[in-house]
Amino acid sequence: MRIEEHLTTVPDDVDVVLDLSNVVRERGLCSDRPADLRRLFALIDGLKTYLADDTVQVSVVTDWSLERRSDLLSTSERRALRRWIGGGLIEARDGADDRVLEIADVTGAKVVSHDNFKGRHRDFPWIPGSADRFLRMRPDGDGIRVEARDIPIYPEHQLSSAEEHDLLRAAGLYDRERRLRREPLTRGWRCPVPDCPLFGEGRDGGQPLPAYRDGRVCCPSHRAPMSDLGRLLRPIQIKVSVNRTVVDRFLVTPGEPVTVGRELLRRVPPQYGDLISRRHAELAWDGQVLTVTDLNSRNGVRVKGRRLPPGRPERWDLRDAVALHEKVKLVVSGRHFVFDDAPATDDAKATGDSATADAPSVAFDAETRVHRGRR
Repeated sequence: MRIEEHLTTVPDDVDVVLDLSNVVRERGLCSDRPADLRRLFALIDGLKTYLADDTVQVSVVTDWSLERRSDLLSTSERRALRRWIGGGLIEARDGADDRVLEIADVTGAKVVSHDNFKGRHRDFPWIPGSADRFLRMRPDGDGIRVEARDIPIYPEHQLSSAEEHDLLRAAGLYDRERRLRREPLTRGWRCPVPDCPLFGEGRDGGQPLPAYRDGRVCCPSHRAPMSDLGRLLRPIQIKVSVNRTVVDRFLVTPGEPVTVGRELLRRVPPQYGDLISRRHAELAWDGQVLTVTDLNSRNGVRVKGRRLPPGRPERWDLRDAVALHEKVKLVVSGRHFVFDDAPATDDAKATGDSATADAPSVAFDAETRVHRGRR
């Protein structure tokens, strides 16, 4: 069969889905060229062998840059790519990862990728721990051998950190060397559009992520360069976990301690919430160090099984969970740069469903509450 007969955009036909850029730019496969379209041909042959199916159907998503950049593929390869895109045989997007996972989610197709998609584990709960949905490529002489691969299950702080990095990349906050542009994240910004809901003068609460375009910090809504308001100390996000399911989250602002108790933890189910004191613990964050203090609570505060002495602030290692009860724990989110601009639905919160309540969506992070001063 000609390669075109293996390419499909019809969901009912898809056996395997892949990001073309990841395939053709995988050095060491078939050649040492930075990008080589022959790797797709070899991969399809490898998939035929692995799946024992000479008619294997592949859904291919490509980033537009692969077709537009003259320093990657040859002229004839780019011409073939344009023909496939124009003929509706493959899809072209500004970014391929989300579309690849969307297709796999809907069709149940296998995914060829070396990526663990760590930042998307909560959006697609079938990814973590998967042992049969993901495939890797290995060099096999002049061809490619396809193998199954397992996806690890990552701890909470690593998932949150990966989600944060995905947001930062989407906002243009990494430079060409993939180094994070930290300055835009540590300063306040004002949009020139007065009623801007994200960076306008009347905005109340935390600051969303700015965008970085053409060497300037810009408003992601209006794409206009913004004014620098000076250094900004960002809050830290705390998640409330009940039986390993995150049911709520809140922010601790630098210099404004938060009292944790029954009022703040009102979304904890009553059978556990009733065991939390009215004033159980105090959290304080100075932008560098987070401390926790047991406020003479009835059941105490424990870290790694050790009960903290009442009344004495203790430094909180951000990797550890703080237990207010055997089933109720506080964990620090790996995401420090939080969107909080749109209201979340109460239904998702009330259910405590882990796939919804802890999803890394703008709407959920919008529900994050900033508590100012002592309670």
